Amino acid sequence: MRFWLLGALAPLTAAYVVNNGTTCTLYPEALNHHGEAVDDAPSIHQAFDLCGINGTVIFSDNTFNINSVLNTTNLLNCDVSLRGELRFSDDIPYWLSHSYNVVLQNQSTAWLFGGTNVTLRGEGGWYNGQGQAWYTENENNSNQPGRPISITFYNSTNMLIDNLRIIQPQFWATFVSYSQNVSITNLFVNATSDNEWGTVNTDGYDSWNSDNLLVENAVITNGDDCVAAKGNTTNLHVKNATCHQSNGMTIGSVGQYPTMPDYVINVTFEDVKCLNCGDGAYIKTWQGVDDDSSSNGDAGGGGRGLIKNITYKNFEMVNVGLPIQITQCIYTESENQCNTSKMAIEDVTWENIHGTSTYNIAASLYCSAVHPCPNVTFKNVDLKTVNSTLGLPMWNTTIQHEVYQCANLIGEKDSGIPCNRVAPDNYSQGVGGNVQ
Repeated sequence: MRFWLLGALAPLTAAYVVNNGTTCTLYPEALNHHGEAVDDAPSIHQAFDLCGINGTVIFSDNTFNINSVLNTTNLLNCDVSLRGELRFSDDIPYWLSHSYNVVLQNQSTAWLFGGTNVTLRGEGGWYNGQGQAWYTENENNSNQPGRPISITFYNSTNMLIDNLRIIQPQFWATFVSYSQNVSITNLFVNATSDNEWGTVNTDGYDSWNSDNLLVENAVITNGDDCVAAKGNTTNLHVKNATCHQSNGMTIGSVGQYPTMPDYVINVTFEDVKCLNCGDGAYIKTWQGVDDDSSSNGDAGGGGRGLIKNITYKNFEMVNVGLPIQITQCIYTESENQCNTSKMAIEDVTWENIHGTSTYNIAASLYCSAVHPCPNVTFKNVDLKTVNSTLGLPMWNTTIQHEVYQCANLIGEKDSGIPCNRVAPDNYSQGVGGNVQ
């Protein structure tokens, strides 16, 4: 048995890493520093160096102060137990200059975590990103280089993440990148703000360049996408998720980079509740022209690819701003650019979708004129405005029925979609009023 102690006379419970064979148990530095928020990142790296291969790493039931970036990758046959709180510092200048780049959209992360045959289980513990500092500093703006994703599961195969709880994520909560066979079960994310600034870009789950993925049993409260399948996500199954105040279940955005084709194929979202969300179930792509004037935090557009075999099934929508949408120019309204998208969309089904819309718009489905969408179908879709369920007329509009906007759908008459208006090419993702 080996003990790594701060001092020869330190009691066992004050040790920062206790190594017992192939098991490493972590204790926080604060136990030996009168409760001061001393950085525990060096101890965490030491524990994974000792027990990250054919071993077990246990975060004890204490508060760990994470004041610097974490890179615990190249793990092998490793089980990780989180029993305490991981409290990430809110030293914004540090994170802006030290977070690890993850390539996509010039984003960064506070923690790179990955390996083969790895489990990470929350056993009473949680991740505290102290995101309020970021929400306030960001002032409702979009992407910010250096603002860190909470945890990125990177270059991983056969990974299980179970019962992970993330509160106040700094940016996106979880990101799966360059991985396969990754399951995230019993995920809890809560990004809420206690002042006037919102929680922009606090996605609950994003995947990119990854295959064979599962998200099952998730409860996510945030200010952006609840779950998003980004470029080259294939064979993703999302099941039994509840989204509060979010942008719902998303494909995209994709088609951002001319030199990086995006293929999003075989994605199923099922048994989902969207409660008081801005959006419900939608697909968003960039326009087909590289536009340097993008206000989304980085320029984009002009990318090619395919979105195919997408299913939204068994959804309950409650007071959702725009329940169903396809848009092919999500970040630009420049003249004539919305019909330039090089992303093809086909074989998309919304099935057993029920509930209420905030306004009189149930769906807006706009496919690029250069890539009309075949096999876009509704099966048993029943959406009503909140007002109509209360027997009240819609205010500030003469249109008193649910609106289904459509454009460039191949086989529209056989789609099951009750199209009753032509979809504008630049209809906004965020809806703030009734269709007039």
